[in-house]
Amino acid sequence: MIKRHLLTKRFYRDAVQISKDKGKKLMVIGDPCGGTYFQFISDWFPNCGHGDVTVDLNGCEECTTMDINDMVAWTQFDDDSFVVMETGTLSFSKDITKVITQIKRISGGDFLSAGGTHGFLWENFLYKTYDKNLNYLTHPFDYRTDTNHRSKTLAGKEVLELDFKNI
Repeated sequence: MIKRHLLTKRFYRDAVQISKDKGKKLMVIGDPCGGTYFQFISDWFPNCGHGDVTVDLNGCEECTTMDINDMVAWTQFDDDSFVVMETGTLSFSKDITKVITQIKRISGGDFLSAGGTHGFLWENFLYKTYDKNLNYLTHPFDYRTDTNHRSKTLAGKEVLELDFKNI
């Protein structure tokens, strides 16, 4: 949990800088005000802020309310117009390939993801106590060093490796 918190903080800081350097807007996927099992850590030690656009289905008043699974909603964002920072919300994808294809389109490839929660207990038991709409376990992704976005379906445990560079 602490490792993911620190990775999110670093990726958010990097995404802000990349956005400035490239003259692109910053999109954060996942409400930084949203709750987790350990909300008090985020309250006392924030790891991420809002972007120029922050999307979340159940976000705070600063967020754009959007279901990441709504492919029509993605069309409101222009190609290669954002640096995208994702905080684990991809775990709620119904079809992660479609969502990542939209992220690639609007980011032009500038995409950082802190990934979701990992570990034997989470993958096999604890995710069931978090939210019934979780579909994937997602791994961190950094477009600067990674080629494949890795995830695993929670039902069926199918491992997916999406070639982000060529999607």
